[in-house]
Amino acid sequence: MMAAVDPIADAAALVADRYPDARWALLAGSVLDPGSRTAGSDLDIVVCVPDDAVGHRDSVRWRGWPVELVVNTEAGHRWFIAKETARRKPTLVRMIATGVPVAGESDVVGLKAECHALLEAGPGPAPDTALEDARYGVTDLLDDLAYARDGGEADVVRSVLWERVGHLALAAAGRWDGGGKWLLRELRAWDLGYAARWVAARHDDQAMVDVARATLNAAGGPLFEGYLRQAPVVDEIPAASTTPPVVVRRAARAILLDDDGRLVVIKRTVPGRGPYWVTPGGGVEPEDGSVEDGLHRELFEELGATAKVVRQVFLTSQPKDAGIAVQHYFLARVMSLDLALRSGPEFQEPMRGTYDVEYVDLRDDGALAGVDLVPAALKAFIRTNRGALLAEAGIS
Repeated sequence: MMAAVDPIADAAALVADRYPDARWALLAGSVLDPGSRTAGSDLDIVVCVPDDAVGHRDSVRWRGWPVELVVNTEAGHRWFIAKETARRKPTLVRMIATGVPVAGESDVVGLKAECHALLEAGPGPAPDTALEDARYGVTDLLDDLAYARDGGEADVVRSVLWERVGHLALAAAGRWDGGGKWLLRELRAWDLGYAARWVAARHDDQAMVDVARATLNAAGGPLFEGYLRQAPVVDEIPAASTTPPVVVRRAARAILLDDDGRLVVIKRTVPGRGPYWVTPGGGVEPEDGSVEDGLHRELFEELGATAKVVRQVFLTSQPKDAGIAVQHYFLARVMSLDLALRSGPEFQEPMRGTYDVEYVDLRDDGALAGVDLVPAALKAFIRTNRGALLAEAGIS
């Protein structure tokens, strides 16, 4: 790039031309630092559009610059912030925290401050399950490297192991993670000495093994025996046939709110899997007069609760046997709740694990962000529409 270029002015002109209704926009990345800027630097621009617009990613050229655009509503940006925070990779968070406003400066001050605080605080300790997964992966790869059949296999395994070790080190240290160049940047931000040893080990088998073992030991040690994981919940069904699927099971669940605007959820703890949360409900039985009747029965069994059902607001499906299982989600408001009246069969079978009732304040967007509510599509729906759900349930 020529020394006279002005990336901030060029980014502002692009936003004014393509997004005249933008609420705010930020220019982020190394292009802001003349000392770090290279001939290949691009304009990374985050744009906030009105609530009725559609979010998107776009790659364009503008005044000679390659440009990466991240465009979304504020609710959409917040959804992605929560998603990547859960993944411990703060790409959008960093762009907003460090970006320079090129439109709507006063309207982005609050979100910039939130992202800056989030970036500085870090992701906190990694979940035990995530650390176990990472430890198992590195342990297994060390074994593969020791017994590689030829130099080609060894090169491939070493490459994968090298990257996995870097991710494990950051997770064990409670640091933000990164991909590509950001993996090294995060390692250097955490520990320059470790980062140097990690880089030096890239093409040295013994150095690689030494760094991997030291990292494993710091994270809790190698892990193989006793490592167990259940199959994940499937949110979507791939289109495999033009024949209409047969519904082989229906379930009714409630997006259940109390008078304080809290979402009632059940924390599930089962052997071999980290804790996760579900909304109350369960399978519709033949004796239920309707799906909604099944919901009322399940709420009383699981919570000792009665509820006023507003309407069905969400639906998911997943493969089951020779057809599909459908889950109907109803917006409902608690009328009464007495856990002493719980009576479902699940409470009589210890092998099913525990069912702990918890409450999540839907007025606080951050409260649901840290909850592993399944399916993921339901969590995204509730977070995106929490204001509308509260309003429709009659909760001010």
